[in-house]
Amino acid sequence: MVPPSWLHSAKPFLKDIDKAFSYFEELLKNHPEPSSLLNYLNERRFTLLLMILEQSRCLRKFLLKHPTEFQNTIPNLWYLTKEKEDYLKEIESLVSGVHEDEKFSERLAFYRHRELMRIFSKELLGTASYEDILREYSYLPDALVEASLKRAWEESVERYREPKEEEGKLATATVIGLGKLGSEELNYYSDIDLIFLHSSDKGNAGRLSLNEFFTKLFQKVVKLLTTQTPEGIPYIVDLDLRPFGKSGPLSMSLRSAELYYESYGRIWERFALLRARHVAGDRELAERFMKEVVKPFVFAPSDYKLIEEIKLMKKRVEAEAKKRFIKGYNVKTGEGGIREVEFSVQALVILLGAKSPLLRESNTYRAIYKLMQKGVFSSEEAQKLEEAYTFLRKLEHRIQLRECLQTQVLREQEKETIAKYLGYEPEAFDKELSKHRSVVRSVFEGILPEERTEEYEEIQEAVISEDTAWGEEILKKEGFKFPRRTFLTLTEPLYGSENVKFTEREKKLYIKLIPKIIELSKETPSPDDTIKNFFKFFLNPTGRRVILSEDKREEFLEKLFKVFSLSGYLSHIIARNPDLVEDALTLYRDFPSFENLEEEFKKYRETLNLSPENLYRRFKNVWEVRIGLLYLLKEEDKYTKLKKLLSSLSLLAEFILKNLWRDIGLSENNALLYALGKLGSRELSIGSDLDLVFCVKSQEEKEEVHEKAKKLVAFLTAHTQEGYLYSVDFRLRPMGSKGELVPTYEFYKTYFDREARTWERLAWTRARAIEGKEELINSFEKLIRDFLFKKPWGEKERREVYDMRMKLESASKRGRNLIDIKLGKGGIVDGEFLVQYLLIKEKIRESSMIRGFEILKERYEDLNDAYESFMFLRLVETHLRLIKERGTSVIKEEDIPALSLSVGMREGEFREKLRESMRVLRETFNRYLSPQKS
Repeated sequence: MVPPSWLHSAKPFLKDIDKAFSYFEELLKNHPEPSSLLNYLNERRFTLLLMILEQSRCLRKFLLKHPTEFQNTIPNLWYLTKEKEDYLKEIESLVSGVHEDEKFSERLAFYRHRELMRIFSKELLGTASYEDILREYSYLPDALVEASLKRAWEESVERYREPKEEEGKLATATVIGLGKLGSEELNYYSDIDLIFLHSSDKGNAGRLSLNEFFTKLFQKVVKLLTTQTPEGIPYIVDLDLRPFGKSGPLSMSLRSAELYYESYGRIWERFALLRARHVAGDRELAERFMKEVVKPFVFAPSDYKLIEEIKLMKKRVEAEAKKRFIKGYNVKTGEGGIREVEFSVQALVILLGAKSPLLRESNTYRAIYKLMQKGVFSSEEAQKLEEAYTFLRKLEHRIQLRECLQTQVLREQEKETIAKYLGYEPEAFDKELSKHRSVVRSVFEGILPEERTEEYEEIQEAVISEDTAWGEEILKKEGFKFPRRTFLTLTEPLYGSENVKFTEREKKLYIKLIPKIIELSKETPSPDDTIKNFFKFFLNPTGRRVILSEDKREEFLEKLFKVFSLSGYLSHIIARNPDLVEDALTLYRDFPSFENLEEEFKKYRETLNLSPENLYRRFKNVWEVRIGLLYLLKEEDKYTKLKKLLSSLSLLAEFILKNLWRDIGLSENNALLYALGKLGSRELSIGSDLDLVFCVKSQEEKEEVHEKAKKLVAFLTAHTQEGYLYSVDFRLRPMGSKGELVPTYEFYKTYFDREARTWERLAWTRARAIEGKEELINSFEKLIRDFLFKKPWGEKERREVYDMRMKLESASKRGRNLIDIKLGKGGIVDGEFLVQYLLIKEKIRESSMIRGFEILKERYEDLNDAYESFMFLRLVETHLRLIKERGTSVIKEEDIPALSLSVGMREGEFREKLRESMRVLRETFNRYLSPQKS
């Protein structure tokens, strides 16, 4: 069939001659005229054919499917070089008369693989320099894109009409190539990076706007290029480098692109646009893009910021290079790899190109030569770097062509095979690869060298290189439940939407801080939530300044992370007001007195240029954060600290109400303001409402006081940019929400005497005066005492209290994984009802439930355990509200791990204590109030 000498001659070029020859025999079987192929072959062509069949699965598949293409394509290989126009003519002939889009895409895919075989044959035979081979191959997708654009244009115009700009001129479109396509050194098996542009946004195509028309046009182009066919895909198209990335419009006008790069363009986009080149469509529009957008953006004068940004990019390349591949060496991203060559050359071109037009070059080969001309590289350095780049690119292509995949990893088990394909024995190959990597690394390290006294940790390198898979793996090992989400959060300061707001100094300091962020987060109950809370704070410019201050002590960060781990509520507030943190963590060592509040509020009024609404809200936020942070960080007995927290939050609300009372002018009237509920008992918690009631002495002042009271309530509840002050609840006033806002003193007297129900007597045990004329307060206080203690308090009332509690329990939140610690069985309300019932029975006028419990347990010894249980539930409720960003008393199953750690207990211990506390409280409640009581 073929002379034995041919096999003997081919053997040195093949890894497995028997397998290669079996492919050849299969090709002959598929061939319609095997003799024609045998007649065409000679010794050299036979060797070439076997090498192609052995080295590339996709080209082997192509030839087995189209067995005549080798003899049709290879003639004239020695001297034939195709430009874009040559490709286009052949493509036009190939798709002429093809009406179905799928068939069109199939012909393109066929042509792409045929030409890949031809180009690869040129490489194997050494008929052209590698630079020329890559350039010739890069023009192939240009032609495929051009043919697809032409087809899409004709169809779109027929369907929607010609696109016209406002003045009637035909609107045009162009396609810009980036990456290796743009720099005329495309990989054999690579996707193509494209940007789509149109000439103007102003105009229309029939009923469509120009934006709509060109979006539809380019959607069609992408579909034609990316459709899977029996011949494969013409090309995978990557549009991620376009303005705004994946979220950006498919096509953008020239003016919009110019505005984007002026306003938002980042350093990596300068590197991307350095390799921009016209690929298809309107050449004049592309030239305008290059002149008006690319040139001024890419080659803007070098400054400190540019240098620092390039240093950061270099760190990113370094970090990715250090990633260990279990199964081999990454020729593209590994140390001494292709990316280091490209980065080194591109960085020098960008840095020096502003002052030296000669250096404005996108192609790696030509840029190396021009840098040598400028004296940046010696002739020896340039030659070695070019040789290294060629070797690495050939190696990359052999790896990709073997299985026709876009991969760059040289696997250990395939090294011997790939070495053979490149003409090396294994040892010689290793030596050659090592030599070229050393050359590349030397050049790369010489670009903006930076002294480094410490090595980066893995997580820092993963963040710098934006390697999500690696980062995910690291965080998963550290105990993060949502490692991908958390890792993307960690990359935000360097590469996310907030990137433009970070200075280079801040980026450097942040990179150093990353291990500490992980360390402080991973020991918390929910590391992912802790980091989320941290970044809410950190992405605020003031928060960033607080975190990155060079004098910031480790103790400060530990305290801050304790807050982020224990309180979503406080984290939310300080994220909006990060300036509150430093003084709260460093200056304030104790809970505030009324005088502290008064002194600072005076300063606020004098120094802050805020509206009254925002002034009060800012003041409240500041002190709520200070009080909350003191509670979380202060070393003190847990219940002593809890009582101080509740009384301090109550004091803050009372202070605000007193000042508002005066500001609104209510102090001029004979009226009063009372608090019920938690404010009345000085036990205001995080997120608690204010239960308020008003009273006016006489009917004559009622209308005026009513208007002022309405104003006070509106002031409290209005939302502004600083948030709102408090929610207000009026359900405890006479007649509930339907009752009058400001009843008269006489009305209360009559109501308490004739209409008030038993549950209202309970509620009014917590009544406490906030503001008003002293004489009126004294009279009203006597009214309350009479209401509470003069009427009978016997069996009937006891039953009513019990029934009322059961009714509230029926309204509690229920579910398999829910625990309502306020309204549920054995919840906080059991303790409150018990205390209120006994205070009335004992005729003790005490508005505080905690203090009431403490007084009563001196008289009723069996209340000691109930008091401990009540305090524990109040502690748990407080921590639950600190964890959540909203007030709640319902524990969900997923809250328990964080909640137990927050109160300083193991999870199992916490669950048992919670069950036991609710059991004891219900048991004690029943002992005093259950109808079964003897």
